[in-house]
Amino acid sequence: MAEQKKHTTRYILSGLALVLILTGAIILNNIHEQSGADRIASALDTDNGDLKINWSRFTSYEIELSDTLNITSSGVYHLTGSLTDANIAVNVPDGKIKLILDNVTIKNSTGPAIVCYAADDLVIELVGENTLEDGATYATNYDEDVKGAIYSKDDLTLQGSGTLNLTANYQDGIVGKDDLKINSGTYNIIAADDGIRGKDSVYIVDGTFNIAAKGDGIKSTNETTVGKGFVLIEKGDFTISAGDDGIHAENNLVIQDGTINIKKSYEGLEARSIVINGGNISVVASDDGLNAGGGSDTSTTTSRQGGAMFDADENCILTINDGNVYVNASGDGIDSNGYLYLNGGTVVVDGPTNNGNGALDSGISIVMNGGTVIAVGASGMAETLGNTSSVNSASIYFGSSQSAGTKVEIKNSAGDTIITHTSAKAFNHMSVGTADFKEGETYTIYLNGTKYQTFAISGIVTTVGNTNQNMMPGGGQNRR
Repeated sequence: MAEQKKHTTRYILSGLALVLILTGAIILNNIHEQSGADRIASALDTDNGDLKINWSRFTSYEIELSDTLNITSSGVYHLTGSLTDANIAVNVPDGKIKLILDNVTIKNSTGPAIVCYAADDLVIELVGENTLEDGATYATNYDEDVKGAIYSKDDLTLQGSGTLNLTANYQDGIVGKDDLKINSGTYNIIAADDGIRGKDSVYIVDGTFNIAAKGDGIKSTNETTVGKGFVLIEKGDFTISAGDDGIHAENNLVIQDGTINIKKSYEGLEARSIVINGGNISVVASDDGLNAGGGSDTSTTTSRQGGAMFDADENCILTINDGNVYVNASGDGIDSNGYLYLNGGTVVVDGPTNNGNGALDSGISIVMNGGTVIAVGASGMAETLGNTSSVNSASIYFGSSQSAGTKVEIKNSAGDTIITHTSAKAFNHMSVGTADFKEGETYTIYLNGTKYQTFAISGIVTTVGNTNQNMMPGGGQNRR
């Protein structure tokens, strides 16, 4: 019996995810109301076609690997054994194939371990512990696009309760040239370039991921197709060390939940639009920690922040609705070339020590409507939490540079501690926003337990200290 084409089983992201993407971008403030909901170019076009496949209708095969396996018909292939200098090749136009890897080892010194040239859907299910490794160079008979230890030219889904230990010596670890979806499993990936790459999308439902990549940890690359070029993470446990970006999407990056620990990166999270709806996120970056910038559909206006002129992109939106977010960045801590919305959760930034970057940075506006924000760094490009916010904040300039390890406490008039942070780096500026700041009430700053200064909240943004004192080293225009 013919299976329904995957193109009729596409689903627009529904329910909470879509609502929060849109509401996160359309906060009720005068600046953003002028241009409305068109700042989000499209909803995410997620592919759940794998959930509609009735695998019991297909022939099942039990195969112990001993030589190159060429799969030319639909079915369920339960694979055991090992291969050396050979691989699994799938070529079934419009077919549906499930590969069950059951404690399989494949090491191919001349190409990928698994390559799919054509299929309607390829599903790889993990059982037990599996090891795949490709060669540092590929034979000349492979198409130049084939650049992954697991490579599929069509939709690819990975799942199962097992483990995949994958070493990509050539370039990328797992590559899907259409939609790439991961439902479950444990993935230990070492990659010469990108760890996980999907052209149209990367959709991660759950799983455990340990990725060491010289390029990007996880990325999607389609910047032109409406609804594509996104990374969507529903939950999971991620530990990523990357030579470039930890997680990169050409268009939209949406994080619903999960634990994401980016231990090393150039930029931690990067996309044109970033929405964080929950989870525990920790980022270490040599440049920007979180960066909403770029994209193919841009509308720029000239803006000025901290004395530097640049093009502000109204299509770039970074929204944090909930979760715990920690950033340690040498460039901008949290940066949006357009709007930055802080609507909930706890956000802590150990920002730059040079005056050419800021702990918080926006091309157009920062708006804080909820949650708690603590951001420390250099004062040269310091930006406040925004006069159009609905939560009171303080922009604190310290009279001298405070050393790394300094514990900052802010207490209310009753002596209750409402803010505490021990900085990882030197700083002379701190932006703090919290619902505990009440207009007209006084608060006291303590540094390492010693009283530093008392101030009163006088409005949405209260400036404490002299904005011109104690500039830290560094300078120049802020690079975006």
